[in-house]
Amino acid sequence: MPDLYAISLHLQKRLERDWREEVRAVEAACWLDKAGLLRDYRSGLPLRRLLRAGRIAGQEQRPDNKNGRWFIRRLAASRNPQAIRKARERLRRCLPIDRDVLPPDWPVNQGPAVFWQELGKTVAAFGYLEHILTQTCYTLLATPERAAHVLDESDEAVSEWYRRIDRAQTNSLSGLTHELNRVLGEDRKIPHAVREDLVARLDELRPWRNALCHGAWLSVDEDGSAHLQHLYREDDIPVAFERNVDVKLLSDVRARTVDITIRIAEAASIAGPAYTHMGGAGYALATVMPRMYEPRNAPPEPDLLHAAQRVVGRDDTLSQERLTRRLAASDIGGIAPTEPE
Repeated sequence: MPDLYAISLHLQKRLERDWREEVRAVEAACWLDKAGLLRDYRSGLPLRRLLRAGRIAGQEQRPDNKNGRWFIRRLAASRNPQAIRKARERLRRCLPIDRDVLPPDWPVNQGPAVFWQELGKTVAAFGYLEHILTQTCYTLLATPERAAHVLDESDEAVSEWYRRIDRAQTNSLSGLTHELNRVLGEDRKIPHAVREDLVARLDELRPWRNALCHGAWLSVDEDGSAHLQHLYREDDIPVAFERNVDVKLLSDVRARTVDITIRIAEAASIAGPAYTHMGGAGYALATVMPRMYEPRNAPPEPDLLHAAQRVVGRDDTLSQERLTRRLAASDIGGIAPTEPE
């Protein structure tokens, strides 16, 4: 890898020494070859590659298109030959960043490792929350019962149903929250107060999700406290999210995220049909949750719906009330039902 800092500095010092405003890339390549900084062949091909990558200070292409010629402009304003001695300090702001002087873990080199570990766990928890939201909205929208009902309606209703299914797989957290409230309301098995509570908890966590995933950590102290800054849009108005965050606060946000994830899975299990030929959307979603509690070397279930179908298929008499009772009596805090006896 060529020394980009030394290359740009040599070119600028040469331009300043000769009192030239610019130099063509072909001539600059000869300068660098004589200085032993960059070998010249094929009319400055190595230098042109660096210019195309935007790595040389003061570079300019005229005209600004694929076939334009490359030039390197003099960046220093001084015409005083004595100023050449201070060229390194004066030109530093115009040169590429010297990557060798950066810490190995930059920009997450500040603060204790436990802080960054907890941050990674929290971000991963938000990722799984959105996964469960997506699966909930999709499976409840794509049940055979709903499909049969929609297909008997107008073409406009069918198109809207397809659009909702597509959005359920790609929507943002805000869109998924709205769809969750809508699809659970249409199902009418989840009380209105429960749906309001789910939406309120998701709305409360959404700014944290956006800030932790997209914000900037301006400083992290050795005691694990950090300054987080993020700007997001709320009702078409930019809103500043600025907080002092520590490991304890991250752990609290992660615990709330895990809690709402489980609540959504429980609601989906109750809202989904207890038995259909597809295994039951809600029951199938609940079946996937215990996998998070299995040993890490346990092989994942290849097909969620087929797994639920095998479980449900053992007892055709499984009812909605029985499923709900089993959810409540589960050994894993109501996350997933036990298999029918």
